This record gives sequence, C-alpha cells and structure tokens, in this order.
Amino acid sequence: MNISNLYWIDKIYENINYDNLPHGIVINGPDGIGKEKLAIKISSKLLVNKNNNENIPISKSNNHPDFFVLDKEKILIKHIALRDDDWDEEIGKRNVNNFLSVTPSISINKVALILNAQSMNDASQNALLKTLEEPAPHSYIIMTTNRSKSLLDTIYSRCQIINIPPLNENDITEWLVSNGISDISANDFPSFISPLKILEQIQNDEHLNFKNFIKILNDFIYNKINQELAIKGINGLEIDLITKTNYLIEFLKILLKSKLLSENLSGIYEKFNSSTFNNLKISNLINELNNLRYNFFKVPQINENHVLNYYFSELKNSIKI
Repeated sequence: MNISNLYWIDKIYENINYDNLPHGIVINGPDGIGKEKLAIKISSKLLVNKNNNENIPISKSNNHPDFFVLDKEKILIKHIALRDDDWDEEIGKRNVNNFLSVTPSISINKVALILNAQSMNDASQNALLKTLEEPAPHSYIIMTTNRSKSLLDTIYSRCQIINIPPLNENDITEWLVSNGISDISANDFPSFISPLKILEQIQNDEHLNFKNFIKILNDFIYNKINQELAIKGINGLEIDLITKTNYLIEFLKILLKSKLLSENLSGIYEKFNSSTFNNLKISNLINELNNLRYNFFKVPQINENHVLNYYFSELKNSIKI
C-alpha cells in the first residue's frame, strides 16, 4: 500500500525537516498504524544516490548496500554490536554498529532501520547508545516502537521522537470505505485497533475474533454456557494471551464507561445494558489485567488456562443479570 493512501502517515512525512535531522529517529505508535511504512519512506529519502541524486527503491530484503533492516522478534546485543563467533541464521554476523561505521557505498547516507526496537534489552540499548553518542558521518538509525517509554531515556534524548497517534473509529471507518470496504466498520473491533491491523485481520479471516469474543462473554455471563465451554470457546479463537487480555480490558472499560456516564450500550455490547455490577470491582479487575499484561513481557511462561479460569470466575462474581 502506498504511503499516500495513509493520509495520517503522509502528513507526518511531509512535515519532517530533513535539513536538521538528528542521527537517531524513534517512530512510536500502535501496531498497524503504519510505522514501518513511514520508516522506509524516510529511509528512501535519505538514501540519495551519490552520482545522480536519485532515490533508489528500497525494501526489507536488505538488498541495498547502504540500508540495513533489523527485523527480529527479540533484538539481542549480537544484532547491535561487534562480535567474533556469534552467528545469526538470517543476517550472519552483520550488526548495526559495524554497518554504520563503514563509509556509504552508493548513497550519500547509510541508514539502519530497527523494527520492534522495544524488544531490545538494556545491554543492546547501551551498545546502540555508543553509536548514537558518536555517530559516523552521514549515518542514521531509525527505530520503531509500539510502546512509549520502552527505551532508555538516554536514547530518547539523542533522537527525534515521532509519535503516530491512533485514529478514532469514524476516521477508520471512513478510511475503510475509501478502500472499498463498506460491510465492516471500526465498531466491530476494539477501540485500540489500527487501520492496517483491520486489513490484516480481514485478509487472514480473523476480523470476527473480537465480536466472537464478546459473544462468548455474553453467553457466559447470561448462563447460556458454563465456564469450561466459555474458556474452550475463547481458546478456539486462536489468539494469544495478550490479545485475550486486551479484549477483556476493552470489554470492562466499555461497561464501566457506560455506567459512569449513564450511557446505553449499542452494537455488540447492547445485551449488557441489563447487567449490573459494582464499579469498584470492575475497576479493580481492569487494574489486575493491566498488571498481568505488564508482567507478561517479563514472565512470558504464564499458565494461560489458570489465568482465564481466574478472570472468568471474577467476571461471574462481578457482573450480575
């Protein structure tokens, strides 16, 4: 998809001052908002050919001698700094610091793009910090993160921060219509969903996951199914624990907001208008789930069935019909 079709990304790109660009850039925003597309567009702008001042097309395939893309689920120090005998199956011994220390080959600049930079541990970040503190001439590091404040303050202090805010439901729905998708709206998804994530879910036939998740909660709370069947149904959606946690937090926040603002629920939440609950209990559940989500990044081997059984029991005790 061309960046011009992502008007919110295009607007940010057009406002970047390339005459005063620092050596480090952090692009932060939710998954599916277009961070990678913006990063590649900025990289292309920087990778001007030495001989004819033209921009050479680039991609994530690492086939441009002056463009290095680091796209790992977890970024280790070996991906950032020099090492003698540490081998990576995808990139060999290539690493960010070594790549940037070499003079550009065919372009005016060299660019290292680090996707999922929030996955760097402190050792990796400190190794990268040395290059940010004393950057080689005509070198740039662009990082994408999906969580604000996930990097060291010392890295942020040496970078330009570009935050891409989420779009509201109306803007997403209008964007979907403009792309020929009129039978699905943003209301069918959690409020934190991003436009490209919606497209991805449609392509993967996963766009009904959230609606089905809410339907299972409805059937469980209204005693149409027991806890065992409810959890079996949730597990059948084939979504990870973090997504289940996010969906549950979204559901509870919607319920709590309707109660606090005395608003009637509509759409997939409409049946919960007749439910009653204690605001404090729901608020405490949301806090517990937020803590679970935070701890998940530290302790990923959490027992999922144990977690689901606990929270479904709490739901049944907290929400009455």
